[in-house]
Amino acid sequence: MSKTRKLFSASKIAGYLLGLLGISAFAVTQFLSALMPLLFAPMVCAVLGLVLYKSQAGQKSSNAFDIQSNAVPEQSV
Repeated sequence: MSKTRKLFSASKIAGYLLGLLGISAFAVTQFLSALMPLLFAPMVCAVLGLVLYKSQAGQKSSNAFDIQSNAVPEQSV
């Protein structure tokens, strides 16, 4: 009984759990530090695209070369 009791003491279980928690936290931080540079360029492109879209949404087309399509041909008199 004494060997089993020494094998599963509360301090050993707590140490094991804290060790797993520390290793997990380290793995997550390493993963995030490797992932953040990869997310920087898409995030910048998305923000700039959204700014461009919002700035163009309120303006009407002022292009002099807009072609208005008409399915019915004009008849000359």
